[in-house]
Amino acid sequence: MSRTAHGQTIAWGAAGIPLVVALVQTLLALFGYTSSSAGLTPIADPVLSIPVLFEAAVVFKDSSATVMGLFLLIALAWAAQGGAMLIIEHREAAYGAATLSAVLFFALFFGVYAPLASAEIPLVQLGAFYAVPVCAAALQLFAVATYPWNEVVLEETGSDLGRLEADLANRRSAFDTAFDARFEGLETLSNVAPGGVRDVRDGAEEFRARLDEIDDDIAEIRTMSDGEAAQAARAGVESELDGVDPDARIEELTDGFRQALASGIRTEYGEFVVRSEYGERYRTVNLPTKHREMSIPGGGDAVHLDHVDEELESLTRTTDSFGAVAAAVEAVDGHRQRVRAHVREREAPVVEAISTAEGRLDTLEGQLDAMDVPFGDRIDEVLIAGRDPDLVGARDVRAELDRARESLHECQFDDARTTAESAADDASTLVTAAELLSTLEASIDARHATVSIPTEIPDGYLEAIIPAMRSGYDGLDATVVAGGNRISFSYEDGANETSESTATTTVSDPDGGDAVDSSDRSDAVESGTGRESVRVAPPEEVVDGVLYAFRELERVADGDDRIVQFRLEDLPEGVATRDVLVNVERFAGRQSDLFDSVDLQSPEPPGFIEFTPAEGASIERSMATAHRRFREKYT
Repeated sequence: MSRTAHGQTIAWGAAGIPLVVALVQTLLALFGYTSSSAGLTPIADPVLSIPVLFEAAVVFKDSSATVMGLFLLIALAWAAQGGAMLIIEHREAAYGAATLSAVLFFALFFGVYAPLASAEIPLVQLGAFYAVPVCAAALQLFAVATYPWNEVVLEETGSDLGRLEADLANRRSAFDTAFDARFEGLETLSNVAPGGVRDVRDGAEEFRARLDEIDDDIAEIRTMSDGEAAQAARAGVESELDGVDPDARIEELTDGFRQALASGIRTEYGEFVVRSEYGERYRTVNLPTKHREMSIPGGGDAVHLDHVDEELESLTRTTDSFGAVAAAVEAVDGHRQRVRAHVREREAPVVEAISTAEGRLDTLEGQLDAMDVPFGDRIDEVLIAGRDPDLVGARDVRAELDRARESLHECQFDDARTTAESAADDASTLVTAAELLSTLEASIDARHATVSIPTEIPDGYLEAIIPAMRSGYDGLDATVVAGGNRISFSYEDGANETSESTATTTVSDPDGGDAVDSSDRSDAVESGTGRESVRVAPPEEVVDGVLYAFRELERVADGDDRIVQFRLEDLPEGVATRDVLVNVERFAGRQSDLFDSVDLQSPEPPGFIEFTPAEGASIERSMATAHRRFREKYT
């Protein structure tokens, strides 16, 4: 009972006095007792001495059993009102019981005691008697109407809210637990189905936000002072909470994610593609079994990489946790990465060899474009077009490179590497041949008797071009010396060498040499023990010869030597000429970062040329760099 309901309790008790009296009368009458037999004479005699009460007792005694039963029902309704108010504090029950008791008591009282109006009873007593039901009904209704039901409702609502909060916490915990178990590995799967993962996370956040809103509603209800409003709001919250089903929400998110994940798996893993440096696809079916097949965790037997999507999709449909799918995806990704690393490792030397060959072919084309000799067309036929079936030309090298790429993409890495390296070697031979051929015109003009052929150049190249060379120069006869790696020249006038012309006037050499001829741009060259003014061709006139000389010097240089000396008599005749050697000495001598010194002892055999690499540099690297710089500057 509320501590503030004392007045209502008194009113209810006062209203029950006449009802209890009526109840006693009813019970005595129903069981055939009189006041004397019931031992109530000391109480009844004073009461019945009042005329109105005596007449009322006579009338009541003559009433039917039905009326008495109704009076009993009225008393019971009054008692029920008291129980609803003071014990269970149920407002609706209290209102109903009070209304039933008041209405029946009022009606029966006036109906049963209506004859008293014609009896000789003092008017004051009669009025007071008829006021009893009115007062009783008024007190009952007053008690129930003024009872502090708001406090009761708020207390009841507070208890219900505690239950709802516990239910809310249980649903939140159930959802989080089920979500973590079902959607394990989302970070991994976001690479496969980013949209699906985003929808799952958003869906989970929406569900949690809905629980947060219900929690906020409960907190707001606790601040309400109006019991009716609080109770109505509590009912709304309870209805809303009943509509929040963690298991159902997990299943909804699962169904949507399965569809998105299956689509992502088909897209990402439907076909395993590895592309080469050239953008072409490898035929991974030709890889060894350990690379092209794998066993998927949670799956069955080993499957080909092109069919892992089927295993992953099946696992998606059957697993209770997407963590198993994430583990399988990681395994597939790891295997694919290992396969790609294997392919890249085997691909690298092939690509390098192909690049080397293509670079040499580009060099060859540049050499031939800069070459202006009478037999140039034949050089193009032999070195570029490959018209001679016994000799490899640039076109054949490119065909080799095509075959190397084809073998590469078929995952036949050993064959591809062998073919590509062979093509690179053939291209190197063509470049060397072009360098030699570019010096022949100078050798012919100088009436040299022989020119050495580098050992890597098959004699067949020179034999194929010599007929065109004979046609290009009047009175020239050239022959490849069998087994001697040399070309022999003869001239109709019988002279095999020409003397150098002597300059008549001299000026200062812009490169720091001694006097030079002003009209012929001659350079002073130290020869033997003396100094003579001799015209030396500028670099532009002997580009091919200098390139050939650098290449020969680079080829025979020993990287372990600190000072490297070359005897002129060991160099090819196309290299061991005054014009070529002087230009080599001067150009290399100006590369201070590559050489500490370059010394040409004499431009003619049996002299020598000596190179001292810069500190920390090797002779091979210094020579190669000087070679490249000369080509870039003068070609």
